[in-house]
Amino acid sequence: MLQDIRDKSQGIIVKVIIGVVIVTFALFGVEALVQSFTSTDTVAEVDGKEISRMQLLQSAETQRRQLISMMGGQIDPAMLEENALQRRALDELIQRTVMMNQAEQLNLGVSDAQVDAYLLQAEQFQTDGQFDQNKYLNFIRSLGFTPLAFKERIKQDVLIQQTRNALAGSEFVLPSQVENIVALQNQKRSYDFIRYSLADQTEQVTVEDDALQAYYDEHQANFVTPEQVKIDYVVVSAADLQDQVEVSDAELNDAYQARVASFQGEEREAAHILVDTSSRSDDEAQARIAEIKAKLDDGASFADLAAEYSDDLGSKESGGDLGFISRGIMVEPFENTLFAMEPGTVEEVKTEFGYHLVELKSVSETEAPSLADMRDELMSDLVAQKAKDTLLGAHETITDLAYASDDLSAIAKEYGLAVLTSDYFGRDGGTDDITSAPAVIAAAYSPTVLEDGHNSDLIELSDEQVVVIHKNDHKAEAKQTFEEAKDAITSIVVQEKALEELNQLAKQALETGAGDWTSVSSAERGQDEVTSLAFGLPHPIDGKASTGVETAANGDVVAIRLTEVSLGDQTVDDAQRDIYENYLSQTLASMTLRAQQNLLKNSAEIVRN
Repeated sequence: MLQDIRDKSQGIIVKVIIGVVIVTFALFGVEALVQSFTSTDTVAEVDGKEISRMQLLQSAETQRRQLISMMGGQIDPAMLEENALQRRALDELIQRTVMMNQAEQLNLGVSDAQVDAYLLQAEQFQTDGQFDQNKYLNFIRSLGFTPLAFKERIKQDVLIQQTRNALAGSEFVLPSQVENIVALQNQKRSYDFIRYSLADQTEQVTVEDDALQAYYDEHQANFVTPEQVKIDYVVVSAADLQDQVEVSDAELNDAYQARVASFQGEEREAAHILVDTSSRSDDEAQARIAEIKAKLDDGASFADLAAEYSDDLGSKESGGDLGFISRGIMVEPFENTLFAMEPGTVEEVKTEFGYHLVELKSVSETEAPSLADMRDELMSDLVAQKAKDTLLGAHETITDLAYASDDLSAIAKEYGLAVLTSDYFGRDGGTDDITSAPAVIAAAYSPTVLEDGHNSDLIELSDEQVVVIHKNDHKAEAKQTFEEAKDAITSIVVQEKALEELNQLAKQALETGAGDWTSVSSAERGQDEVTSLAFGLPHPIDGKASTGVETAANGDVVAIRLTEVSLGDQTVDDAQRDIYENYLSQTLASMTLRAQQNLLKNSAEIVRN
């Protein structure tokens, strides 16, 4: 079959098609080519503006990569399920389109030069304060964007942000709002309570098999054996490729020179006395320095004076000792002074922290290790790095092998690896490193692997390890028999019966006043769990206690009588007022923006295909 394909690929029609593809790639990039084939595949329209399937797929993939990057192994695999990703992506695209339509109606705009300036100034794309092209390209590739598409995305973000900033900037906070928040925060409550233990009550509860059977009959749909899958997989790691790596003498020497260039051959043992200028005037600080100098001249110990006078809490108890210091550690004025001193001398220097008296105790000089001494370490580092680079370069080959094969044997043969098989695992993942990886779980339950039986795409576990998986077996969700579910049913029925009995006891205690009540006076908000429950009750009316039966986090039942609410102090200092104002301002702005987005969305004509 492959020879047949090769023969037919020599025809004139095929050559014309390939020519068109090459020209399209050269002029517009792969993105334009893909869009040309899918531009009519519309998944939604917002006021007549189309959202294509290509946009949806790219947005879903971007979300997937962002979720994995942000949450890593802590992510819920359900969040990576393809349908869920696409639903969230479509909602986001619709919202963005609504906001972009508004920006266009307001005649807002942003130039390419503004976008370029924004990208050049963005800290995440800088190295040592300068724009780093490699860092920029790696970032946008990690999100699945081309440079052109990413700049267009940023342009949209800036436009949308203009309207958001204008709306948020119109919010303001009244002094009375701050006072009300402060009063609520400082409110105190007095209450009585009885706490009933769920754990103790469940030990006293008994249930008959008839009750368990009845519960099972009524809730059969809740008792199922979860869906499970078993996978075959091949893991390709950088370590597997180290045998393919060669390190030249030139590379080894370059690595050695780079390592030696950063070698700090001189260290200086120092102590200091700091007189800070944040808590005193400059004149007061200089007078204090003069006083210390005079005592030094009279023969006083530097260490004793540091313990008495230094404002550096981290070193004063040890006589101002800073240990051995190499260049690049201290602020520049301090460092320049220290490395110009002679051992046994004391110099004065001023930095952003205040005035220092610096004592140089000794100087230690060491020679850089030789290439022979460092050879093994450098070789290990170079081989490891080149193996990582080799693995990165092999991504395309692994992807092609996975796509072209019906199983994993081709990949295993190419890299001399074994095809491994996992245990069964559900949609919440397995217990080993592979089957617990969110990206692996999502791939295992994707239609491509689970239903179509194809190999997965290449899955990056880390920058040193990738995996490709294939379905070995699949067990559909199945209903449990009564015997299989009996233990779980017993736990549920016993707990429900215990809670019902505790709620009855709590209600009786509130009605009769009988019981072992505990009184709490003037409790502050957030003091403990029961107090938090008490703060959820309405105020007492006409001296009559407000009551409630509440449930604690561990299932305990709490009967509460709220007897008094004391208004909090509304006074607040300027610093605290600023904190409250910022909080209220941000909250109001967030609510306003959410309301505006809902209004625009509800007013728009949205058609989902």
